[in-house]
Amino acid sequence: MINRRITILGPEGTNLYILVQFFLLNFISWFTLFTSSENIEFKTSDVLSRQIIFSIIGLAVFFITTYLSIETIYKFINPLLGVSLLLLVGLRFTTPILGVRRWFDLSNFGIPFFFQPSEFIKIAIVLFLAKSISEKQSILISLTVSLTVLSFIFIQPDLGTAILIGSTIFLMFFVSRINIRSASLILILLIIIFFIFLEIGLLGQYQINRITDFFSGQDFSQQQSRLSIASGGIFGNYFSQNFNYDVFVPVQTTDFIFSLFAKNFGFAGSMILLFLWFLFFLRVSLIIKSSDLEFEKYILSGFIILLSIQIIINLLTVLGLIPLTGMAFPLLSLGGSSILSTSIIFGLINRVFIENNVVL
Repeated sequence: MINRRITILGPEGTNLYILVQFFLLNFISWFTLFTSSENIEFKTSDVLSRQIIFSIIGLAVFFITTYLSIETIYKFINPLLGVSLLLLVGLRFTTPILGVRRWFDLSNFGIPFFFQPSEFIKIAIVLFLAKSISEKQSILISLTVSLTVLSFIFIQPDLGTAILIGSTIFLMFFVSRINIRSASLILILLIIIFFIFLEIGLLGQYQINRITDFFSGQDFSQQQSRLSIASGGIFGNYFSQNFNYDVFVPVQTTDFIFSLFAKNFGFAGSMILLFLWFLFFLRVSLIIKSSDLEFEKYILSGFIILLSIQIIINLLTVLGLIPLTGMAFPLLSLGGSSILSTSIIFGLINRVFIENNVVL
């Protein structure tokens, strides 16, 4: 590793573009939730208040992460992955919430918050694979660790996150220097393992129902989501004087928040939001080309892959093009774990920018 001397405090210690992008995406989430709120009350049960609190905590996490040098992060990847795996194992001993074991209920400790470990294992697995690939470690070891992570997520059950992490694993191997044959074998192995889990009954019945409802065209949530998006038209209903009829969409502040955004700000607003993410990915890709360290390149590549797949899965879900997955839209959906994990990702990307002397 190359140990660079960096000044952290002041504008030279933060990439202003990343910081502004982080603020802007959080503000868009606040405003979207504001449009769905009839009465604003500053308490934890209010969705807007909760999101603002999560965003403020996320901003602190962003700066804390920035203080960690790439060399320090490199040293603690394996312990981080180990702790994340232990948390996934610990979920097996919790009381199911809505029929699944995905969250730790912290309300028992006086904290009105549900902690979702899978949001953070995503970061750990990207860092682990970046280290493994850059060190030219055995593919077998990397694949074994990756499949262990996938297995614990799958049995929660959480098919959406398992697909997200599985796709990220495959694409990170694909963009590395391993040959196409190995990448293809990894993909085939992931598909085989999925069907094995399906056959032995590790997929929840409600998830099977989601798949069957999708192919039968009877999924109520997706039907309502498409109606909500269509009602937004070109410029949306929020700033216009056009007749605005309400469309009930379940979990519209979390999984289906994009349908709420499209309803209020239309096709034009949706394109602006997606263009902001495109600019962000483009900016990060420029650092991938200029960085001297393979580890940094694979960190940035992994996070671009992770975030872009998450956005794509969410969009395909709300448009009714794939079965329901429960996938959040990064920095738009309501959710503390999702915001904090994305804040860490932004902080790590910011740190790579700093160490490459890119601050504007």
